[in-house]
Amino acid sequence: MVARLRHVVLSRRVAAAALAALATLVASAFFAAASASAATLSCTLSQPAVAFGASVTVTGVVDPALEGQEVAVALAGVDVGTTLTDATGAFALQFAPRLSGDVTARLLADGSVSAPSPLVVRPAVSVSHGALIPFLRTRFVLRVAPATYGGHVTARVFHHDRLVATVRGRCVDGRAVLSVPLRGIESFSVRFELEPTAELGGEVAKQSVRLEWRRLAVGSSGPRVRGLLTQLRRLRVCVPGVGGRFTNDVADAVVGFQKAYRLPRTYVMSLDDWRRLDRAARVRPRFATPARHLEIDETRQILMLVTDGVVIGVVPVSTGATGNTPEGAFSILRKNSMSSTYDGSVALPRFMTFYGTMGIHGYPLVPPYPASHGCVREPLWVADWVYDRAFVGERLYIYY
Repeated sequence: MVARLRHVVLSRRVAAAALAALATLVASAFFAAASASAATLSCTLSQPAVAFGASVTVTGVVDPALEGQEVAVALAGVDVGTTLTDATGAFALQFAPRLSGDVTARLLADGSVSAPSPLVVRPAVSVSHGALIPFLRTRFVLRVAPATYGGHVTARVFHHDRLVATVRGRCVDGRAVLSVPLRGIESFSVRFELEPTAELGGEVAKQSVRLEWRRLAVGSSGPRVRGLLTQLRRLRVCVPGVGGRFTNDVADAVVGFQKAYRLPRTYVMSLDDWRRLDRAARVRPRFATPARHLEIDETRQILMLVTDGVVIGVVPVSTGATGNTPEGAFSILRKNSMSSTYDGSVALPRFMTFYGTMGIHGYPLVPPYPASHGCVREPLWVADWVYDRAFVGERLYIYY
């Protein structure tokens, strides 16, 4: 009896081992077959780069083809949606990406994954600006999506096909505000460059603007007068301040500019004057030494204050009507805060003698041509400025 029981137990153990071996064999065969028939997938993007908020379409084909297979699409390792194949094994999925990264397609049935396709998502940018006034700064506002973008923004300003200014700022809460100098008239191009971040690619937005000139004369007012005076000051043409009214003193400054740059002396800003102002470089002195000196160009009827070889002020003047203001190298001999004509009839403030009884002084009327008795007249509003910067013994050159 005991021997029979041992035989039965042994038989059952043999049978279990055989079944286990058979199961292992079947499983191995199944996985080998599955491996041999693993699907391949392609993954193509409708475009390699899109603006934030725009959609991209992912297309591909599963091989072997079988209708109704579920395919998941992932961006940077995160699923963004699923779709089904058609009878040819083709699939398509459209989605709006929120960051850059690799896009892959994955067959859910067996986990087969396509090769990655890189996708770049750029910030979406819109640009607006304030008033466009020649030679003044303009406020440009960039609105950027997503609002989480916090990269730097660089504005490059082009005028006459050359780079004339660069301004840098940062985007905060989806907004960047840049104060951009537009030093000229007519056409400008502004290129805004947004730097790439860890999640978003870089972007470039371009804005073309046009700054219109206006005829300006005594009585004119507005921001273009301010722009005119701002640029004259940059050129070191003396101005009576930077305001919005075209006064008689402003007319003096304008004729000083016209004299210095050999334009018709009209006291009026016309198109030719604006265009010359647009391209003008600072006036250069004729003499380099001494470091501080004065120069009077009788041809152009201007006085120049020179410091370290650079003109720091251009003043319109009127010299002797008969050409009797002498040429040559002189020095400031005396300074007198107030003098007068020989008969005492006209006050001559801020008188600086340089030859005999001749000197540089303020005068109520300074025409655009030689009109004095031999002295050098300058407008009253600028006489203090010149007087305070000159010194007794300073070299003075007078020439044609």
